[in-house]
Amino acid sequence: MRRFTGFVAGCMVLFLSVADLSAGAWTQKKGAGYAKVGFRFVRADRFYEPDGNKIDIATLGDYVTSFYGEYGLTDRFTVVASVPFFRRITLNRQQGTSGFVFFEGDSKSGFSDADVGLRIGLLQGETVLSAEFLLGIPLGDDSQANGLLTGDGELNQLLKLELGHSFYPAPIYFNAGIGVNNRSQGYSDEFHYSAEVGYTFNQRFLLAAKVRGIRSFKNGDDAFTGGMGGLFANNQSYLAYGPEASFFLTQKFGVSAGVEGAAFGENVLSAPVFSFGIFLQ
Repeated sequence: MRRFTGFVAGCMVLFLSVADLSAGAWTQKKGAGYAKVGFRFVRADRFYEPDGNKIDIATLGDYVTSFYGEYGLTDRFTVVASVPFFRRITLNRQQGTSGFVFFEGDSKSGFSDADVGLRIGLLQGETVLSAEFLLGIPLGDDSQANGLLTGDGELNQLLKLELGHSFYPAPIYFNAGIGVNNRSQGYSDEFHYSAEVGYTFNQRFLLAAKVRGIRSFKNGDDAFTGGMGGLFANNQSYLAYGPEASFFLTQKFGVSAGVEGAAFGENVLSAPVFSFGIFLQ
């Protein structure tokens, strides 16, 4: 039951500058690990403005292939890392009703920003509590001419508290977390929050319902907007929700898929985002 919360949901409705590290409050046992290669994508022709209203935009596609891993240094200390090693962003050609092309379209491919850190188990048992510290490593491009950014160019620090509970022998778990993301280079700091509940069927199939969000403190540089269509945009806020399903093909190997929608958003794309992955534990 303890590792079922290790399945990482894809980043939905909007592609965020911070990788989705919703691994929950549980730490790995010493010498144990978890690894996942995932793919997530969105194609959006709508955008949430700073006031929350939706507007039409040229279709923007964002496709990310990433690695996520955990390794237990001890029973209480777990190293975590999320590395988006290939990201491709496309912006469609824009053509007027007369046939005049006023933008030929553009694309960008490459590395994206990574997150590395440490999870510390503060309380263990049926109810667990952990603290997690993550560093956002600026490996992506933050200077593309048309704003198709694969990175934000800043070394952010995210501190989180996670609370989890297993209802064993019932195959149910619950997890919730809060955190503060300290940012630089003109970006506003952020408050992060999340919650999820999962149920396992026949010890092979896990279905989880997830909610997560960000609220900007709006204490950065108001003149700094970030990338095109919400890609690493400043002052992002949202509430996203959706299901994720994971299926064990063997005792240690499985596949997952998820989708999310949004209750509201500011400075983010407005479209469903889909994720798929394979994992090994």
